[in-house]
Order: sequence, then C-alpha cells, then structure tokens
Amino acid sequence: MTDQAQCDELLAALTKRPMTATEIFLELGIARASARIYDLRQQGHPIHSAEVVVNNRKGKPCRVARYSVTTDQLLLIPQLPGRAKFSQRRIKKEPSR
Repeated sequence: MTDQAQCDELLAALTKRPMTATEIFLELGIARASARIYDLRQQGHPIHSAEVVVNNRKGKPCRVARYSVTTDQLLLIPQLPGRAKFSQRRIKKEPSR
C-alpha cells in the first residue's frame, strides 16, 4: 500500500473516531502512524493529538498520543500544532501584597 493510500485510509478512520498508534496498527495495519500523521498535517489536514495514559502489556501506565481530526466546530477554538502539553504541576500563587 502506498503512503498516500495509507494517508487516505487513516484520514477516513480518524474522522469516525480518535485513535492511538496501537489502534491504528491493529485496525488499519499502518505501522508508522506518526509518519502518516505528519504527512496529513503537511497536506493541510487539522489533525489534533492529545496525550492520554494507557496501561502497557505489563499493566504499568504509560503516555501515548491519541490522534483525531478536528471538526469545523472545534476549529473555532485556537489550537497549537503538534502534541498537546499537559502538566501535572500545580501553579504556585504569589503572595498578595
């Protein structure tokens, strides 16, 4: 399957539901999901990625990207390209003077 055929198949799947790289590999047979996501972004498609925590095969939590195609409604909210950054650190408030 050519790279463009993989991109077309991946774009069609992402319009239906968000997917991780493992789900893309198991369901679509695309081993290099991040490369196809890069290609789709270069073509101008609004692909959003969010960091999610899943359990690996040993049951330990690990962070992966979940890709989705943003709809027209979501495009009203400004988004930064690339992976979404989430921090668990609390912001310290400065004391009032």
